[in-house]
Amino acid sequence: MIEDDPLCGMPPHWYVAFFNDEQRYWWSPLCREGFRHVAAFGYCAEQAVWLLYDVAMTRTLIRALTPSQMDAWVARLPANRRILAWEPTQEPDQPAWRLGFWCTPAITHLIGARSRALRPEALYRDLLAQGARPSFESEQA
Repeated sequence: MIEDDPLCGMPPHWYVAFFNDEQRYWWSPLCREGFRHVAAFGYCAEQAVWLLYDVAMTRTLIRALTPSQMDAWVARLPANRRILAWEPTQEPDQPAWRLGFWCTPAITHLIGARSRALRPEALYRDLLAQGARPSFESEQA
């Protein structure tokens, strides 16, 4: 399997960023302020790059960023962002079924979390309950 390949550069853990998206959609009022979008990023030491995974409305963005580019991306996030460090304790033992393909289910699937969340704020609560911890605190509002 590809995830067993040491050359694939899988980050050992992920950072999950919750923030408001710049766009307003019909469902925006259904999401709590500060939790209208979620993206994930992780550092691959072997390649010395950050991988950024962001499911947008028009496409899925996967970017390989240098450390300075990643610093700039984090600095551009809204002031009310919340970032959690997530390190899975074990590989999921069951298939990760998901409903839909928008930011929340896509990030849940990427990081291997156990969650049925459909909105970012519910994923945030689930990750905290499973041991995720706040990160980048000195930069958060």
